[in-house]
Amino acid sequence: MTTITSDPLTQRGLVAAAQAGDERAFRELVGPYERALRLHCYRMLGSLHDAQDLTQETLLRAWRSLDRFERRSGVRTWLYRIATNACLDELERRPRQPQPTVDPYPDAWLPDDGCAVDPAARYARREGIELAFLTAIQRLPGRQRAVLILRDVLGWTGAETAALLDTTVAGANSALQRARATIDGALPAQRVAPGPRVQRELLARYVEAFERTDIDGLVAILREDAAMTMPPQPAILGARPVAEWVCGGCGAVPGTVVATWVSANGGPAILWRAATPDGPGRPQRLIIPEADGDALAALHTFDARGLPGFGDS
Repeated sequence: MTTITSDPLTQRGLVAAAQAGDERAFRELVGPYERALRLHCYRMLGSLHDAQDLTQETLLRAWRSLDRFERRSGVRTWLYRIATNACLDELERRPRQPQPTVDPYPDAWLPDDGCAVDPAARYARREGIELAFLTAIQRLPGRQRAVLILRDVLGWTGAETAALLDTTVAGANSALQRARATIDGALPAQRVAPGPRVQRELLARYVEAFERTDIDGLVAILREDAAMTMPPQPAILGARPVAEWVCGGCGAVPGTVVATWVSANGGPAILWRAATPDGPGRPQRLIIPEADGDALAALHTFDARGLPGFGDS
């Protein structure tokens, strides 16, 4: 496991060596932050591929600007500044999407610290990577998005956030209030999120209902207003329509696919793989549940073919 050194003498030595042109020292200096930077870029952009690209862009910009690095700012702050600005540049180039979508994020890619959250953060560890929250974030203008993530997800202070974005504390706080108002209006109504064990049990019952083509059995574990999302296709709404779609083929027939357990966006998920004589084959679909108490409020469905981070997909 890669760890971040807290020894200022060690960091100063690595910075000095990197500034003298030592690429190995540079990799040792920035390597421990790479997973956290990729997660930050993912939150900003909602795309796995873009997050990977912008993480590499961040490291390239960092290497090129090493001579301007001010050691008093700290390596972490310096890298987050570069990553945030790179993401803001990318958002400027993108056309605005009326219906933003978010890729699933493999838990195996989370930082080695388990995506630890500062006690000052408004959103807990799991909430900060949930699909509903991340989809709501994508509706925000770029700078509001950055302020919300830095303040409410990472737990940075107003002064730290303002310094990173080259603005005033008052300006950062104003952007934060506007962002919070948008997020609060976009998120689903308050629900009781069960722990991973209950989610896993609900997913196991979903798999069993599919394999038996048991529509009533699936309806029994779905909330009445349950939804199945399938970006970029329209969502299916209502427990029975969702159950009929799942048990009516949904692009797969029982016996032709095999359910395998994975972890995504902070919780258990199902990866449907093609059934072969030798066992599970290529990935087909990824299902991420959104649970409310002892029922499923949503099933988020993704085409897993070519999706990075999930097995050999």
